[in-house]
Amino acid sequence: MTPVQTRTRPPAHRRSGTATITVTVEIPADDPRLARRLTAALGVLAQGGGRVAIEGAQALPADPAPAEPAPRPALVIDVPGREVTIHGQEVALTRLEFELLAFLARHPGMVHTRSELLQYVWETPDTGLPGRTVDVHVRRLRAKLAEFDALVSTVRGVGYRFTRSRDVEYRTSTDGYGEDRLPII
Repeated sequence: MTPVQTRTRPPAHRRSGTATITVTVEIPADDPRLARRLTAALGVLAQGGGRVAIEGAQALPADPAPAEPAPRPALVIDVPGREVTIHGQEVALTRLEFELLAFLARHPGMVHTRSELLQYVWETPDTGLPGRTVDVHVRRLRAKLAEFDALVSTVRGVGYRFTRSRDVEYRTSTDGYGEDRLPII
């Protein structure tokens, strides 16, 4: 790409407050997307009250064939729907297993102690349940996650962590396609 050349002429009438700016942009002929983006940007300038003239522009080819849709994540945690799917198949989780997975996945990479998990998932103080309750639920959750069992990892002597992965999507919006769709990478 060559540098942009600009040339500005002073306003014809001082009262009009307008100036004519000539911009020459050379773009690679083999990148039609760039030409379309530049044309769209110039269109935005024209909407703002300016006048845009494109000289010497060659006709742009039609949009290329649509690319393959982005691959769907293999593991989807849909919080509003309280649903977990692996490769499109629903995984049957108990209420506490779902809450545990959702809590860990909401904070990927962070280590949570058993006490924290009892407080935030079970909503009870550490002394309210037998010592291995969290461990048993994690074991059952891992069994149901099958090939994704390694995402819930043990940090010896501390607690548990959910590992970041491109194969996981954590949804918090009701439509599943809003800005609350968080790939866990």
